[in-house]
Amino acid sequence: MKALVIEKPGSLRVTNVPKPVVEDVGEVIVKVEACGICGTDIHIFHGLEFARYPVIPGHEFVGTVVDLGEEAKKKFKIGERVVIDPNLSCFYCEACRKGMINQCENMINQGVNKDGAYAEYVNVNMKQCYRVPSEMSSEVAVLGEPMSCVLHGLDRAKVIPDERVLIFGAGPIGTLMYKSLHDVRGVSNADMIEISRERITAAKAAGVESISDVVKDNAYDVVFEASGNPKAFEKGVMLLKPGGRLIQFGVADEDTLANLPLYEVYRKELSILGSFVNPFTMSRALEILRAHEDRFRGIVSKSITLEEAAEILDGKISTKRFLKAMIKF
Repeated sequence: MKALVIEKPGSLRVTNVPKPVVEDVGEVIVKVEACGICGTDIHIFHGLEFARYPVIPGHEFVGTVVDLGEEAKKKFKIGERVVIDPNLSCFYCEACRKGMINQCENMINQGVNKDGAYAEYVNVNMKQCYRVPSEMSSEVAVLGEPMSCVLHGLDRAKVIPDERVLIFGAGPIGTLMYKSLHDVRGVSNADMIEISRERITAAKAAGVESISDVVKDNAYDVVFEASGNPKAFEKGVMLLKPGGRLIQFGVADEDTLANLPLYEVYRKELSILGSFVNPFTMSRALEILRAHEDRFRGIVSKSITLEEAAEILDGKISTKRFLKAMIKF
C-alpha cells in the first residue's frame, strides 16, 4: 500500500509498505478515507522525543472497517464507517487509575509511536473506533480528534456564557475553540487574536466574527493560549481579570520557557491550567459535529495528496495559505 513514512527526524518519503493485517483478537483494519494534517505531524518530522521512528504519521482520520479480529467482530462490522481516537491508554498505570488516562505512562499514540493514517490502510484497536454516519462529510469527520481535544480544554476552563474569552491563535484549534464557544455554547463575548493576515482571512472565511491582530479588551475571564508562543502566554496572564483562568493549549517546543508574573498570579488569584489531548471526550465531540455540521464546514478548506502532505511537513508548502488540509484517499 502507499504511505508517507518519516524515517527519522528531517527525513521522509512516500513509498509502498506492506498492508497491515489483523494480528490480535481486538484489532480492526481500517481503509483510510481521509486524514487531517496536524501541527503535531510537523513536530514529528522535525523530531519529537516520544515518537517512534520510522513511523507513518496521521492521527485525525475517518475510514471504513475492512477486517476484524474475533473479539472486534462482536462490536463492529465490515463496511462500518468509523472515526478513530488515536490515543489508547493502558488503564492500569498510576495515572490511569486516578482517571487521568491522558497522562498514561504506557499510552499508544497512533501516528506517533504506532503507525498512523498517512496510508491507505491502518491497524487500530476496537476500543479506538467510533461509528459515524455515512452522510457526515469527510471534512467534518476528520475534526473528531481535534474537537475532542478542544472539549477537554473547555472542560478545564469551565467557561460560562456571560464570561469574556480571548483566544490566541487562529489555527484550526483556535478556530474550533471559537466556534465551539460562540456558535454552540452561546458565549457571545469571545475574541480571537492572530498576527498572520492570511490566517485572519482564513478564520473569517470559516465563520469567526471577532478576530484582529490587536487585543480588543484589557480584561478577560478566560484566555486560551492556542499558538504555543511564550509571548502570547505572558500577554494572556496580564489580560486576566481577578479569578481568571489561562488554559495553555498550544504546543511549544519542550525547551520553551516563558516569564510568569508571580505577583499578578498571587494578587488576582489566577489559575494557570494545561490541557493535553482528549480524555473521555471523543463521543461528545462527534455528537457536536453531527448536530452542528454546518457550523464546522470550512475549517478543512483543502484536500491534498500524500505527496503534497510531504511538502507541508518539510515546509515546501506553507500552512498559512489555508486553515486546515486533509489527505483524501
